[in-house]
Amino acid sequence: MSQTLLMESLLGQTRLAVIEDGEVCELYVRRPDSENLSGNIYLGRVENVLPGMNAAFVDIGRDKNGFLSAARLPSEVQGDRTLAERAKKRRIESVARPGRSILVQVLKSEGGAKGPQLSCNISLPGRLMVLLDGVPYAGVSRKIEDPGERERLRQLGRELTEGKDLGVILRTAANGASESALVEEFTRLSERLDELHRAAEHAAAPRLIHDDNALELKAVRDRLKDGVDVLWAEGEPLYRRLKALAEEHAPDYAERVRLHDGATPLFDLYSVDTAVDKALQKYVWLKDGGSLVIEETEALTVVDVNTGKNVGKRSAEETVFKTNCLAARELMRQLRLRDIAGIVIVDFIDMASEDHKSAVLEELRGCAARDGNRTRVLGFTGLGLVELTRKRERLPLKRQLMHTCSDCGGNGVVPSHETTARRAVRELWRRRRGGNEGPLLVEAAPQVVSRLKAIGASKGGSTYARPDESLKADEFRVSPVDANALPEGCATLKQRECL
Repeated sequence: MSQTLLMESLLGQTRLAVIEDGEVCELYVRRPDSENLSGNIYLGRVENVLPGMNAAFVDIGRDKNGFLSAARLPSEVQGDRTLAERAKKRRIESVARPGRSILVQVLKSEGGAKGPQLSCNISLPGRLMVLLDGVPYAGVSRKIEDPGERERLRQLGRELTEGKDLGVILRTAANGASESALVEEFTRLSERLDELHRAAEHAAAPRLIHDDNALELKAVRDRLKDGVDVLWAEGEPLYRRLKALAEEHAPDYAERVRLHDGATPLFDLYSVDTAVDKALQKYVWLKDGGSLVIEETEALTVVDVNTGKNVGKRSAEETVFKTNCLAARELMRQLRLRDIAGIVIVDFIDMASEDHKSAVLEELRGCAARDGNRTRVLGFTGLGLVELTRKRERLPLKRQLMHTCSDCGGNGVVPSHETTARRAVRELWRRRRGGNEGPLLVEAAPQVVSRLKAIGASKGGSTYARPDESLKADEFRVSPVDANALPEGCATLKQRECL
């Protein structure tokens, strides 16, 4: 499937959008205060070592210390059993001691209450390969399926790393690449790795040594390839940067970098911001009238599929099947656009036919194959839910573009006006029982005061209520007041028997 890439850079914020079939499927955002750390290399300082967990906490200059496991390997080689067994035998005391400086790479950005996950095995990605420091390994991307080409690339990888404490992973873009191109990139990455080690030797921890999240570089190195029709750049300065990077890293595709300088902004032409606004909502409407409800939680993401307004034209089973297939396609697009990762549970509309269930799973797997992130569709559970997992590489779009609501604290709901009024009534009752018989004033949001007037207050002294629009729906104040000098807008609450 062909793709169109759009890129703009405006006042410090850089954005890259991926368009497939006229729809926005992915969005990458980089800001000066970006929290995406994956791939970054730091000179860290070991804070404390946990022998029982064979791990350590490392200060890399962030609010939360990173977690370094002695057995942690770069994700590219975690499936190699020999290396995995060797890593399991390595003890944390051999690589980390409290107060020691250590070069580490972020494997997974911080999320929630957890700090970033680190590895002491450094990897440098290039266009054709990933260079591994201290990991003797020669591997080939699983997306290259031709046996002869896989063997050719693996043999070249062995020759490049022979006698060196290095490893390589030949990426999908290396399929059909010449030996000279591979040697040239290996040499360039090796020199870059030496530069990083030299920089670390003369730096004071904690310090950022290498930033791997420049969107311009990622757009050219990782995205500009077969299947991409064009990479549009908004404005001359960005175009020149992308063109230079393409000529260095992807000369065969440099002509696909083009300048957009029309009157209408590039992202407006493709309605990118409209698609992003919809991706920040929990409800997604399907073209046939059905809908998805996407709920992101700390542990997993839950998706509910509904027929909605779609009543169909033939049988109910056929209507359900078509809605589920459409939902499967839209779900995978939403996962990519929202960058939702981890465990995803999908509650499709119940289907009686096993063939229909298999077809929906195949639809999911087919759409997942277009995703650059590794996605596994595990199938239906005993409860009829579909399980899938998606590799986490950066923060979800919602975490990047939104912050926790100050009113609800991230719950999505706040106490009702009735609930807040009842809490105020109970506070008044508590004070009266404590012997406070003087006049009391309750200040709350106007809607809460309205409920207070209907509820009243316990006997024991005069009680007044006054609306204050500066207070939130879950806030109120109770304070003594002079009955002869009441503030403007006060109303007397009826005294009622409390019990």
